[in-house]
Amino acid sequence: MLFLSFLSCQDSSLEPENQFVQIYFKYEFKNELNTFENTYQKDLFLDGVIKIKFWLTEEEQKSILRKTEELNYFTLPDTLKYIPQDSVAVSINPNSGEQILRIKYNSIDKTTVWFYPLNEDNTQVKQMMELNSFIISLIESKPEYKKLPPRKGGYD
Repeated sequence: MLFLSFLSCQDSSLEPENQFVQIYFKYEFKNELNTFENTYQKDLFLDGVIKIKFWLTEEEQKSILRKTEELNYFTLPDTLKYIPQDSVAVSINPNSGEQILRIKYNSIDKTTVWFYPLNEDNTQVKQMMELNSFIISLIESKPEYKKLPPRKGGYD
């Protein structure tokens, strides 16, 4: 009986924390953080995708908000400029497609879209890429992510 009580307490600790910062982040082909639905999807390349339950802690959400403020995310344009494919010496196959970052906090709901390759000399692009890297490092530091299977293969 005590063991069952312990297990039920353990399960309740697995409940997601309040997602007061909601994020939809589609990046690097099919990777996707969606705290609107408390999921994360990892692109395994040859093995397809895997989707798991996933959420951010209160402190992680606050750190993302601090980073958005530091980088002025909510003032960035809705679409970031990219370099036309015909002026690029290297191409990625398949093309990584549309990349999206949507952050909703209180009454603010901001979505930014971009395609690769980006003009890396652009200050706004640098800000966006810094925020992306920050969120990706946060995702990849979580135990839930670390338990996911490794990618097999890759894209040309």
